[in-house]
Amino acid sequence: MTAGFLDQVKSRKFFYRNLYRKELVFLIAMLAMMLMWIGLIMMVAINHMHTVPYFYATGSDGKLTPLKAMSQPNNAAKAMLE
Repeated sequence: MTAGFLDQVKSRKFFYRNLYRKELVFLIAMLAMMLMWIGLIMMVAINHMHTVPYFYATGSDGKLTPLKAMSQPNNAAKAMLE
C-alpha cells in the first residue's frame, strides 16, 4: 500500500515539475516576443518622428495651395501678390 502511495506522490511531483517547465518556456517565449514588438514599435516611431507633414490651404474656388514651413518661407513675388 505504501509503494502505491509513493508512486502516486512521485508521479504527481513529476507532473507538476514538467508543467512548470512548460509554462516557464512559454513565458520566456512570450517575453521575447513582447520585447521584439516593443523594439519594432520604437523603431517605427523613431523613423517617422522626423517626417514633415504636408499641409494645404483651400481657396474659395476649391484650389489647393501647399503651405510651407515657417523655417522655409515662400518669398516669391508672385506668391506674395496673390
